[in-house]
Amino acid sequence: MGRNPLKTRISQYLEANAGYLAEQTLVERRRKLEAFQRRYADVCRHDKTLRRDPAKWSEVEVRAILMEMRQHDWNPTTQAHELENIAAVLRFVGNPVLDMMKERIPTLFPRRLSHRGPSLSAEERQRVLGAAAGMGGWSGEIARVLIATHLYTGLRPKELRMSEVKDIDALHWVLHVRHPKGEGTYGDPRDTPIPEPLRPFIAEYMRARGRLLAEKGKLTARPFMCRKDKPDAFYSANRLQTIKAKVEQLSGVKFELRALRRTYGQMLLDNDADLETASLALGHRSVRTTQAYYCQKSMDTVRSEVLRALGNGPSRPPGTKKGLISPTDDYTGYA
Repeated sequence: MGRNPLKTRISQYLEANAGYLAEQTLVERRRKLEAFQRRYADVCRHDKTLRRDPAKWSEVEVRAILMEMRQHDWNPTTQAHELENIAAVLRFVGNPVLDMMKERIPTLFPRRLSHRGPSLSAEERQRVLGAAAGMGGWSGEIARVLIATHLYTGLRPKELRMSEVKDIDALHWVLHVRHPKGEGTYGDPRDTPIPEPLRPFIAEYMRARGRLLAEKGKLTARPFMCRKDKPDAFYSANRLQTIKAKVEQLSGVKFELRALRRTYGQMLLDNDADLETASLALGHRSVRTTQAYYCQKSMDTVRSEVLRALGNGPSRPPGTKKGLISPTDDYTGYA
């Protein structure tokens, strides 16, 4: 196994899953597991009794890993994601210790937070779009198309970040989602419509993109959102987060890119789309996911739909000659 058995086991696990996991998922998992391997090596240097081969880990090693994780300023969801990656390696080497501990003492382990946060209000949407409109340079071009496309298509961050220019059909105004969540397993590519409010943003960006490529002496580039320094390279998640943070600073509105996805779903429901339509547009497999985590009808919408559905019946009981309640009637508690 060599001097670093954890590193070897991680390499074996990643190699075995190379044809199963999506390329971008594999890259991200490699990055996180290699970072964990370096941190665990530091833990072992301080405690020589810890075993380095994950196939031989016991509760002692798992507890040491949990203690190390708690030294970082990570929220419970980040910690839970980290443990899921570690658990996958342990299952690969046939060691059930972490899964058994979670079953026996679940309170010892962080839990993923299910709360997704609120959607943006109409006023917040205008502030965010206005802030992006005021940004200059290539970062401004990316900020505008990034914010508007998330807001009016509901794409997940990775789905937009990894989109290719050929995925944009400006004739039929459709965006092909090439890399959906669960790609290669349960996720299927899908087409999402490009609604009217988004089309000017796409057109303006494509003109700016054409000028950038001409300056670089290139005829085309694969990414839809291409980098100014390397037009053929896709943006990293961190670089797009930096651009998003600038929009936050200018607008005074704190938001996640996923909040724009939730806002998209909420706008669909608030504008009379049914829950199934919103669920399909968001690429969900179940309407329960849509309703629980992304969007719910506002009470104003519920009230309007109830009145519309039942508004064609008789306005008063049979035999009555006037409205049910007159402003001149004297009813205690009625105003």
